[in-house]
Amino acid sequence: MEVRAILKNTALPLLDTELLLAFLLNKSREFLFAHPEYDVSAAVVKKYHELEKKRLANWPVAYLVGEKGFYGLNFKVTPAVLTPRPETEMMVDDIISLAQKSSLKPLIIDLGTGSGAIIISVARELKAKFPALYRRSEFQAVDISSSALKVAKANALKYKLDKKITFHRGNLLSPLKLEKRDLSPTELIIAANLPYLTKTQIKAAPSISREPILALDGGKDGLKYYQELFKQLKGISFRNAVIICEIDPIQTTKIDAMASTLFPSAQFSVLPDLSGQNRFFMIKL
Repeated sequence: MEVRAILKNTALPLLDTELLLAFLLNKSREFLFAHPEYDVSAAVVKKYHELEKKRLANWPVAYLVGEKGFYGLNFKVTPAVLTPRPETEMMVDDIISLAQKSSLKPLIIDLGTGSGAIIISVARELKAKFPALYRRSEFQAVDISSSALKVAKANALKYKLDKKITFHRGNLLSPLKLEKRDLSPTELIIAANLPYLTKTQIKAAPSISREPILALDGGKDGLKYYQELFKQLKGISFRNAVIICEIDPIQTTKIDAMASTLFPSAQFSVLPDLSGQNRFFMIKL
């Protein structure tokens, strides 16, 4: 069967079909555009229909092909981790900007690291463009899922950052034992892309039904883990800290009230995503 026939007769959107077919043929999407007459073997057609069936059952394309593009890199993904979202790339930009402005040693922490996309993207960008800053920066990543950490470590190894980034299994800041460290020479820069959906939101979104519930469910109001993180920070002595939290736009008022109660002297700001919706809540302590 020719490529053009598969593209014409599939039940999937064109982009999904192109990505799956390119993956099975080990070709680029550009190749498919240039060679619509390319003959696809019966075995590959069969595999395509198997993947097509899974995609129609809400399996993300990233899980089916085993990788997802993020910040110009390709990350290994499995059903143990969320698929990296394009809007989260803005968090990478913000962290890099904060690190550049820091007069102290940046201690960059990625909480709920999942595939490691955030911390790896930050480290690789600093290494490529700001080598001196990269060398004096410390990179730590935490996830409660051992399966997710295996994926993150594999991605760090792929980009030769496995010796620079330290991965920890545990609950938020707990495994880092920051309360036992002298943090006066450092500035904490914390990326918190924690579960922030409610059970109602999860049930109403079939497109995420195949993604790990552990990485989605943020409790009754979606802010369970952010509240816990803020309380952990109260028990740590530091000189400067910035926390960037990815949130649901409807949580803006509530997270602001929560943070204001715990950190009355802090500076707060809300940053929009690419569509203009409130997506990131930044706290400067």
